[in-house]
Amino acid sequence: MQTTTQREFDGPEVLQPASPSATASKAPHQTPGLSAGSTAELLTDQQAAAWFGISVRKFHELRTEPWLPKPIVLGPRLLRWARSELSAALVAMPRHAQTEQPAQLLRARIERAKRTGVLS
Repeated sequence: MQTTTQREFDGPEVLQPASPSATASKAPHQTPGLSAGSTAELLTDQQAAAWFGISVRKFHELRTEPWLPKPIVLGPRLLRWARSELSAALVAMPRHAQTEQPAQLLRARIERAKRTGVLS
């Protein structure tokens, strides 16, 4: 008995179960080295940026960071990132308790304090 779909004019779709022998012959192809439960999904830079919740431009800037994994090169202009590697990198991403002031801002505050005599 195979899976059949019956549709009435206004009714919902009804699926009837298939026999175990029919579904066993249609098992999905498994990649060697991957278990049935693992997902080795490759992401484009747009998908990876969306997964991180940042813009594509910021993702390209982050590619130079040492904690971000290197892309998988499938061709000269075809780069992909493994979702599992990105999630591991996200966990290992360095966190800063407090960002330092840029040198220009600190210098401007010192100069202003010299002129006005008030330290802000």
